[in-house]
Amino acid sequence: MIFNLPGIFFHRTPAGSALRISVLCALAFLFSFPVPAQTTNGKHNPSGGVGYEIARWRGFKRAAFTISFDDNYRYQVVYARPVLNAHNYKATYFLVTNRVGKGWAPGWDTVNMLASEGHEIGSHSKNHPDFVHLANDPTCADSMRHEFRDSRDTINARVPTQKCETFAWPLGEVNDSAISVGKRYYMACRGSIDRYEFPDPANPYNIYSQHIYSDTPLAAVNGFIDTIEMLDGWLVERWHGFRMDHDTNGYEPVPVGEFRDHINYVALNEGSLWIAPLGQVVKYLRERDSSVLAFVDSTGYDIRFRLSNTLPDTLFHYNVPLSLKVREYGKMSGVYQITQGTNVLPFTVTEEFGYNYIYFDAVPNDSLIDMHLPFPAGIFDDYVLTNGAGCFPNPFTLSTTILFDLGEAVYADIRVYDPGGRIVRNYSRLYPSGRNSIVFDGAGLAPGIYNCIIRAGERVMSVRMALAP
Repeated sequence: MIFNLPGIFFHRTPAGSALRISVLCALAFLFSFPVPAQTTNGKHNPSGGVGYEIARWRGFKRAAFTISFDDNYRYQVVYARPVLNAHNYKATYFLVTNRVGKGWAPGWDTVNMLASEGHEIGSHSKNHPDFVHLANDPTCADSMRHEFRDSRDTINARVPTQKCETFAWPLGEVNDSAISVGKRYYMACRGSIDRYEFPDPANPYNIYSQHIYSDTPLAAVNGFIDTIEMLDGWLVERWHGFRMDHDTNGYEPVPVGEFRDHINYVALNEGSLWIAPLGQVVKYLRERDSSVLAFVDSTGYDIRFRLSNTLPDTLFHYNVPLSLKVREYGKMSGVYQITQGTNVLPFTVTEEFGYNYIYFDAVPNDSLIDMHLPFPAGIFDDYVLTNGAGCFPNPFTLSTTILFDLGEAVYADIRVYDPGGRIVRNYSRLYPSGRNSIVFDGAGLAPGIYNCIIRAGERVMSVRMALAP
């Protein structure tokens, strides 16, 4: 097994006791990937003329960190849970459902307590089998489906406040055949390859995770945190058993005091870590990579945006807030409140390189995002322009204002075409340099997409305007 420290790896020998340092292996790994700069952690997308960024990790943190527990061991609740709750950290508990309430495994009342505290309840199968064996034996195909489906359905039935959406491979055994079946039931699966994800999971159905053994040095465990912060990636820790003095519970029991010391070390670094259950991180990644923030309209004292994506919301509910920063333009300055539906969104304003940026979190495909201003927003704001021309509002029902910039006074040929290509308005004349505006009145026109073509000297600009019913 491999244990990471900043710049080095520790390899565990088959005997499980000796550790040796492999610097060459570490350097080869570190220099095989480009290390991203902090300023490029997010997704830049100037859709609709809006200057914004979606953070790589929620809260614009440097890295993501997940704590996961396997196999329903009692001390994961008795000893580990209070340590996490003291810091308000949420973990993922992967359950073998046929073990719940039997022997050393807590019962469903305890599982529901974990869920009520915000910890994620995932599946570790029904009976903890070898999935490679099940996948390779045609006679076991039905058994494999039951391991996936029955464990998920049992958790959903016994823990009604959550939906089971993630899975951890028992014994660390998995192949492509097993993954192809697991995809039908789960949003993501955690694997047991001892590494961290950088920058994002190569395979969301076999996510890397780092196992913490009973003899893993605390310095090495804390070193995982240092490494993931340096590489801006995602670390998933995999814990099993714990021990208090000579009282032991579970596989590879780690002293509870070392777990507490490790979590305290995490707390020292939480300013740069997003600490979240596995399912939340996976959802954020998928939302981040598919979401777009677009300007909708402005009426009086409000500016409205839409945060949306095309993720299907039938099997899994993608509702993790995304962290955004939006550049202030013109009369956007002075925002005193941001709302999304009935929710008030906390926000901060930070100056960066001479511009103000508004930082806030919002849920994709929810209500429109409203930025409330102390004075009318007006329409003469730079962000409504695309390639030097734009219109506001868009879509519109009665009229919209066409805006365009000219570098010098010039005669401009300006015509508006209906969806059939016919000219419906002609605004051609001499226009001054700077910002110009034309009110396009939609009276008497059928709903549809209208195109305004602006020819000024050698420059051609176009504006698509949507006349709503």
